[in-house]
Amino acid sequence: MWISLVLASALMQQPSTGTATLSAKVVDAIDRNYLYVDTDSWKRLRTDLLSNTDTTVSSMDQQLAKLHDGDLRIITSQQMAAMQAETAGKEQGIGLVDFAVTVEPSTGDAKVVTPLVTSPAFKAGLQPGDVIVSVNGRTTRGLIHEDVMAMLRGNSGKIDLTIRRDNRQIQMQVSKEAWIEQAVDSHSLVADKQQLGYISVRLFTSDSGEQVRQAVDALTIHGVNKCIIDLRNNPGGYLDAMAVAGSAFTDQTLGWKVRRDGTKEPIRATGKPFKAMQLVVLVNEGTASAAEVLAAALRDTTGARLVGARTYGRGQIQTYVALNESAGIVIPAASAESVKAIRFNKGSGLSPDVFVASTIGTQTNDVAYQRAVELLTHG
Repeated sequence: MWISLVLASALMQQPSTGTATLSAKVVDAIDRNYLYVDTDSWKRLRTDLLSNTDTTVSSMDQQLAKLHDGDLRIITSQQMAAMQAETAGKEQGIGLVDFAVTVEPSTGDAKVVTPLVTSPAFKAGLQPGDVIVSVNGRTTRGLIHEDVMAMLRGNSGKIDLTIRRDNRQIQMQVSKEAWIEQAVDSHSLVADKQQLGYISVRLFTSDSGEQVRQAVDALTIHGVNKCIIDLRNNPGGYLDAMAVAGSAFTDQTLGWKVRRDGTKEPIRATGKPFKAMQLVVLVNEGTASAAEVLAAALRDTTGARLVGARTYGRGQIQTYVALNESAGIVIPAASAESVKAIRFNKGSGLSPDVFVASTIGTQTNDVAYQRAVELLTHG
């Protein structure tokens, strides 16, 4: 299972068999899975699609855009491969993975969820919430998600970006590189004569959950019982990996998948927790999807305090349905809900318990980090 765009644990469904048209396959996939299948806009488009037997993959994406749902989209097998590589930490480009860019349905703006913290984009100053106005002089307005991503990927060269931030435009040049993203980083530290732990989870790759468990195990062996969990600028990733990471701290349910009929499926911690720890979780505007689920879960189940800024607000679970050998469709199929029934979607992110400046810096100038240390050492 993988996570795309929003929270998405996408269940991989195989291509339909038979001789059905592309339109019929898309309609069938949406009818079976789409979270908003009962909306009037889908009912109207459904009729149009079934009456058109000559639809191509490219034109289908344009048709689906009429629903103004940026999380419902067609992707090719090549795009799927790129997405899976990125979610595995094998990065190529400026540091915006597939689910770290969204095309806003109402405006057509290409909006940044967050750059990865070790990426060229982050180092160049790109921030969560920035709008990419143009790439090398070409406007992004009106482009579909995959066209925007095609301009941002690659392993060499530089691109010129025009960014809109707080009603002002910023020019920046960003290198394209290839690198392996270190999903988890951890260490211990001493503050006020107390030994603390620090674990940064930058991306939920398939093995990042086990890396978190190994980090917690190593800290507990050395007597650490207070820890900072840093989820800032984490765009999400594999939901299963998040569940493994959460199991290091709790054996309780981490949240819920809520289907369109209201039924709920638990998101369970998968593993035995280590010794109980006092936790502070760092979040910011770039904490999204699976990272938001974990932040909410640790607050609800362990009493962890959230420090930083309101999170991005992206909590829909996606299903991927293969349409043929060369393309498939990503469909919002469920909503994510916290243990205490809070939903964080469509920009309504989690509110921290302690609001502070959330920009990642060095330990000496990182205000959120210093506040977390203070909470753990002085309560």
